[in-house]
Amino acid sequence: MRVNEQILTRRSSWQRQPADASRRNRNAGVLGRALGSAVLLLALGSSLAAVRGAETQTRSIPSGKAKVRGIIDSRDGNKIHVREDANTVVVLATDSNTRISLRGGWFGMSRKAATADELIPGLYVEAEGRGNESGELEANKIVFQPSAQRTARAVDIRVRPVEARTGVLESRATEVEGRATDLEKRSAAMETKQQETDQQVVAVKQTAGEANEAAQKANTGVANVGDRVTNLDNYETKTTATVLFALNSSHLTEKAKKDLDALIQPLESEKGYMVEVAGYADTTGSKELNQVLSEKRATAVVRYLQEEGNVPLRRIFAPAGLGTSHAAADNATREGRQQNRRVEVRVLVNRGINDGTSAAQEQGSPTVQ
Repeated sequence: MRVNEQILTRRSSWQRQPADASRRNRNAGVLGRALGSAVLLLALGSSLAAVRGAETQTRSIPSGKAKVRGIIDSRDGNKIHVREDANTVVVLATDSNTRISLRGGWFGMSRKAATADELIPGLYVEAEGRGNESGELEANKIVFQPSAQRTARAVDIRVRPVEARTGVLESRATEVEGRATDLEKRSAAMETKQQETDQQVVAVKQTAGEANEAAQKANTGVANVGDRVTNLDNYETKTTATVLFALNSSHLTEKAKKDLDALIQPLESEKGYMVEVAGYADTTGSKELNQVLSEKRATAVVRYLQEEGNVPLRRIFAPAGLGTSHAAADNATREGRQQNRRVEVRVLVNRGINDGTSAAQEQGSPTVQ
């Protein structure tokens, strides 16, 4: 009887041992998969940090006249950070005298006044001005296109949610790091699954390497885009003239005509040039009257250039009447108002057509009283 009981007891023990071993194997498999997932997230997080930590340098603008082209990276008050390429940023300093305009019309020949609020991150701009002691460009003119503005707004709408999600992912990565510490303490119980875990780690390293390679390709793509946009619309100022008008008048004086003749005479042998004409008014009278008056003044200059200067119509941008914006002097004084009743004429040359010429400098013509 006792022998039979011993046989039954041993048989029951043999039946329980495979079940216990199976449960241990399943627990070890669960812990192994959890550890592999944690290592994968940590590796991808390291790759993301490597991409975001790419070194960016701020280029110092030398003293004197300069031109900057690029995409707005960020803004801090009146300081605008413009990215010229993947690793270079310049700082624009703006104030109330900075002229901000929107290029429009056929081939972007016309100008429309814009506000500083329209300079948003992601917008491709062109700026002109002078370098200051801080290495910043004190911008006196900023121009952008409607298509670039629409693109920047679309990018801004899409980027903000992505930035918010990035913060959530970073907090999750921190949480994963804490869990990984706990999993490492329990790894001693997973000796039977060590070979499978090693294979998972190898796969994670391969994924991290692919992520790093993708990041390098992305940086190379950004650099190529920066090189391409730098060569777009490559015009620069060669000569300028400022014509002043009497109060409530859009008629050209004899002196004004002589100064315009001196401006356009060298253009007979020039290639690839364009003429930009912008009219302004002082604050005397109503805003509507000043807007019309500035347009008439610009039109009078364009008419003289065409009829008397024989400047082809295709060489002249659509004249812009900018009213009382971009005042050249203080409207509170008589002398200041006289300086604001003006038309500014600029001759621009295309560097692509005039290959081999040095960068042209702006030349100021005498003003007409």
